[in-house]
Amino acid sequence: MPEIPGIHHVTAFCDDPQENYDFFTNVLGMRFVKRTVRFDVPEKIYHLYYGDKEGTPGTIVTYFPMTNMPMEAGMVGKGMMRSVGLTIPDGSVDYWTDRFEEHDIEFTVDERFDETAVEFTDPDGLPFELVTGESDIEPWTDGSDVPAEHGIRGMFNTTLHSNDPAGTMDVLETMGWDRVGEATHPQAGDRIRYEAPGDAPCATTVDVLIRPNAPQGRMGIGTYLHVAFRVANGWEQDEISDRLRENGYITTSTKDRDYFHSRYITEPGGAIFEYATDGPGFTIDQDPEDYGDELKVPDWLEVDVERINEMLPPLETT
Repeated sequence: MPEIPGIHHVTAFCDDPQENYDFFTNVLGMRFVKRTVRFDVPEKIYHLYYGDKEGTPGTIVTYFPMTNMPMEAGMVGKGMMRSVGLTIPDGSVDYWTDRFEEHDIEFTVDERFDETAVEFTDPDGLPFELVTGESDIEPWTDGSDVPAEHGIRGMFNTTLHSNDPAGTMDVLETMGWDRVGEATHPQAGDRIRYEAPGDAPCATTVDVLIRPNAPQGRMGIGTYLHVAFRVANGWEQDEISDRLRENGYITTSTKDRDYFHSRYITEPGGAIFEYATDGPGFTIDQDPEDYGDELKVPDWLEVDVERINEMLPPLETT
């Protein structure tokens, strides 16, 4: 089976797009890569993308702001993604804890495996971590005051709070990922770590969290929708889909997401896994220097972009 060398992106729900944009660009210093729409309800919901300079797979965090289509607040818990780790260099923890204090952002610091994790939430309560680790991604520094030596370098990992840890681990092993370690914590729960094959520049780790007595999660604002894994192209996506089906995991048909093509499964532990192609990529409708400047909608959607712009919530970008 072709390699699945890492995470492609993650997607979550938020409320106010302006608050979301300000947090990711001004506080975390990530690049605003793309402003498009949720294709099934384009007149109501943005799809916002954040990442590195080029929008490299493995750096991308995306959101559906639900301002125009009210959604109840969710609860992060079992049966879904627990958190996303963003990579920072060794030696940057003090910078980020000081920065969070300046911005009145609550955080905790944890040590696990061989890294330090600064745990915090976005404005809607969605858990993130800044994790010390290695990455080949260059930090984006043009859009904020975060210095390059402390900048975020793509994703480090995702944590899955599984209803069925054995089932979740079976899917990861079917994908060709290797079990590489375990971290035990009497209060926070056990973590089983998996790493991807290959040489992706970042986002090569998944932790399976085991907390049997924790409350069940409820999807809504402040929760993750899915984690997407990288596949090189449509042919490899088909091969991976066949392998998953041979092992009892039913994949969807291919969905055209404009910047990539996707298939999905719901893994036994409750999380939604997406398998997204590396291409066509974000340059199909904008040059990198123009990323995020204007609303972009694929031609095949056949909608009036000006009318949609007037119906969507205001979003000021710089």
